[in-house]
Amino acid sequence: MMSAEQWFEDYASAVYSYILMQVRNRHTAEELTQETFVKVVEKAHQFDGRAAVKTWIFRIAYTTTLNYYRKKHPLTHYLDKDFQLFGSQPSSEETAVLNAQEADFYEALRRLKKSQQQVILLRHIQGFSTKDTASILGNTEGKVKMSLKRALDAFKKELEKGGMSHETIYRR
Repeated sequence: MMSAEQWFEDYASAVYSYILMQVRNRHTAEELTQETFVKVVEKAHQFDGRAAVKTWIFRIAYTTTLNYYRKKHPLTHYLDKDFQLFGSQPSSEETAVLNAQEADFYEALRRLKKSQQQVILLRHIQGFSTKDTASILGNTEGKVKMSLKRALDAFKKELEKGGMSHETIYRR
């Protein structure tokens, strides 16, 4: 069995980018990544090998980020209205890093329901399989497939509303 230190070395940057795409703030993403790996170390003895290590770690990252939003915006989380998975607007420094097309891409993603954002982030941006995505989200594979199809349809509509063409979307 690999050590938690090795897991950190192997997966910290992927976890950080996954969280950063949600919170859009480097400092918060760093804190949540650290919190995720503190939990990984604390729970390492509970890892049973039923899922891949990366899937298990992303499940922890997913719940850590979800809990952050529950604490930060408890009312909007429970009412599920205007729940912004991506938090506040990026700083001017972060905006400069994103080019206009990426900004449009993430803005369109942000306008989707949080469940749709998660399935797109995990399947298409992080590259998890349907099975692993289901495991991370605590859903069935059938629900992930159905959610992904709906999410991609909604995402495409949001991108087109923002003026991105079908060709632009698939060049990525």
